Parts: sequence; structure tokens; C-alpha cells
Amino acid sequence: MPLFFQLVLFAVPGVLIYLGIHFWTPVFLKKGRSLLSTFFFFLWLPVIPLLPLALILFLLFEGGECSLQVILERFRLLPIQKSDWLVIALALVATLFLDQLLEPVGKKLARVRLLSPPSYLPAPFNPLKKFKIPPREFMGSPLRGNWKLLLFFIPLHIVAMFSEEIMWRGFILPLQEGVFGEIAWLVNGLMWAWLVHAGLKWHFIGMLPGMLIAPWVAQYTGNTFAAFIVHAGGNSILWILLVLGALGIGEKKEEKSVE
Repeated sequence: MPLFFQLVLFAVPGVLIYLGIHFWTPVFLKKGRSLLSTFFFFLWLPVIPLLPLALILFLLFEGGECSLQVILERFRLLPIQKSDWLVIALALVATLFLDQLLEPVGKKLARVRLLSPPSYLPAPFNPLKKFKIPPREFMGSPLRGNWKLLLFFIPLHIVAMFSEEIMWRGFILPLQEGVFGEIAWLVNGLMWAWLVHAGLKWHFIGMLPGMLIAPWVAQYTGNTFAAFIVHAGGNSILWILLVLGALGIGEKKEEKSVE
């Protein structure tokens, strides 16, 4: 696949996400739409179709056989070897540690006018705003007892991440390995970070660990599932916090202290 076409596949979702975050979401908020549904609609709308698109590209441009076994092998959706679990675990720990280590960098960049997050965006996506742990609300929606929110948000988040992995690591990374060899993971990760996630421009440094480690794991293990576990594992911290908020744990502690 020509490099230009790869750039297009990365850049088009990135442009749509950028427009969604910085232009379309504010418009919809002014019309009274909820922040939660609007923000993630524009964040995930360009991403979820990547899964069927990757399959279509495989069938049309590679002449791939439409059989489950061939698709699993082509997209490296293979059983994870025992020896790879340690790599996955270390990669996940490194991702979480480096994300926290670079958090102050994100705050400094967010104060730069050209890189600042939109004013409507709350924590944890806006590093200039404090995120209460455990949270009482998420993107303007109350959390305590709001299990419906989690039942929609977490599965859709998983689908969005899996769609990214199918396209970027399952479909494109093997092609990039044929061109860039051992540094294909680096090319893949930089495109993923700085093209697809350009809308989160205040994180263009802080996002690099996660955006580089996932493709490295995929290339090292030869397994897309391994990269997906690292990708999803890093985001699962947010899910845990949302569950704590839905349980009302923080509020219960405050109520006891007041009594």
C-alpha cells in the first residue's frame, strides 16, 4: 500500500475527530445537546467504521479470501502465547507509568493558546481542570446509580478501540513492516498519535507512550490482540473510576464525615 494512501487512512479520521472536538461539539452544545453524547459521538463516529473498512480494503485491494481463518491470520487475531503475557504486562505498566510521568507536560502545553483544549471540555480530558477521584459526574452527567451510562459507554469504548486496532495494527502495520521493517511500529505509532489524535493536540507529547507502546507490542508479538489488551488496559482505569462513581463511594465517605 502506498505511503500516501496510508497517510490518508490515518488523516481522514483525524480531521473528522478534530472538527468534531473543536467545532461541531460546541455547535451541538449551544443547541442543548448533552456534552456526554455529543463529544463521544464525534470522537467515535470516525473510528468505529474502521473495522468494516479494514475488512473491505482487505477483500478489495488484496483479493483476500472471505473466510474466518484467513481473516484471523491476516489481521493477526491469534491466540496469545504464554511468553507474550509478560511483555503485555510490562507494556501496560510502562504505559500507565509514563502517562502519569508526562501529565505535567500536558498541563503546560494546554496553557499554550494554539494547543489549548476547548473551554467546554471537563476533566479528565482537560488537564487544566481538576478531576475528582472518585468522580461524582462524567462529562456533565451524574454518576451515582447511573449504570445505564456505563452499560453504553464502556461497550462502545471497547468497540471503538477494537476498531482502531483492527485497522492500525491488524491491517496497516503488517503492510508497514514490509516497507519500514523493524521501525514500522514507530511509523505506525506516530501516525496514530499525531494524525488520528490531532484533535487532542495538548496531549501530543503525553500521548506518545501509549501510542508507541501498543504498535510495538503488536509488532513484537505478531499479535493484534496483544496490542488491544495494552490499549484497553490503559483506558480501563477510567472505567474503574466511573464504576466507583456509580457506586457513590466518594459521596458516602463525605456523608459519614459530615455526620
